[in-house]
Amino acid sequence: MPNWVFVILLAVVFTAVLAIGQGLYWAYVSRVEQRQEELKRRLGQTGEEAIEMESLFREEEGDVAASALGGFGSHIRALITQAEAGYTVGHFAARVIIAFGIGMVGGGIVLQSLIGLIFGFPAALLPYLLLRWQASARTARLVEQLPDSLELMARSLQAGMGLSDAFKLVAEEMPMPIAGEFGRVFEEVRFGRDYREAFEKMISRNPGVFDLRLFVSSVLLQRETGGNLIEILNNIANTIRGRFVFEAKVRAMTSEAKFTAILLGCLPLFVIMALSFMNPDYLTPLLDDIIGNMIVAAALCMYGFGTWLMYELSNVEV
Repeated sequence: MPNWVFVILLAVVFTAVLAIGQGLYWAYVSRVEQRQEELKRRLGQTGEEAIEMESLFREEEGDVAASALGGFGSHIRALITQAEAGYTVGHFAARVIIAFGIGMVGGGIVLQSLIGLIFGFPAALLPYLLLRWQASARTARLVEQLPDSLELMARSLQAGMGLSDAFKLVAEEMPMPIAGEFGRVFEEVRFGRDYREAFEKMISRNPGVFDLRLFVSSVLLQRETGGNLIEILNNIANTIRGRFVFEAKVRAMTSEAKFTAILLGCLPLFVIMALSFMNPDYLTPLLDDIIGNMIVAAALCMYGFGTWLMYELSNVEV
């Protein structure tokens, strides 16, 4: 091995080790700071208001990219709000363009053919899929924390606290993201916003949480017509937990279908890898000929559609 090749490999290894070590260090520091902030929030020692009055009553700023994209831009902006991603639709569009360029260049270099340019399209979907995953993960955490929050509110009301103080207690004692939602409602009401308007804002930030709509409707109806709010909150919490049990049974019953879908989806990839290993020249016409490129493109489209269809058929919505 030439000396210059050894030096380059050594430099690459050193840079990779340094980058990994730096990443692990900052990940540890970030986790420690997050724990400290969570402890300060629960102790009420943040030193400043969690949500400032100006930001509470300020309407959503106009996003040029969202307006230009129309309905799709509004959908992306709703996903960003639901996921608490912290960037605008314009930043999302920039990420899509960068991912598209990386996918095209990477596919062209790896396959050394024009067929590699088609990989820019699935790469462009990655930012959208990541944003949807973040929104779904936050929604799942919110639904999971909601029964405990409702029971905590019921116990605080039973102890003689008011509804606003119950929201504050949930914001201090429960983890994020449920603490942030109830804390925001508490701050908005404290600054003079009506309960109905504050609840509508909370629902608009979390459109996929049906249990939150049920809670809001129950509280507003109780405030208008009266009733035992403690019993209502306990009943809602028990209903949500009962649905959790039913969803677990459904997941257990559909696990076989999902596993079959995963196997069928991975089977073509294993076949391609095996053919490439046993006979490398067998698939060469698909990469060198224009007709082969069209066949590969059609196969990839059908493969993606079939994978999505099997996932949707095995995904039972409760």
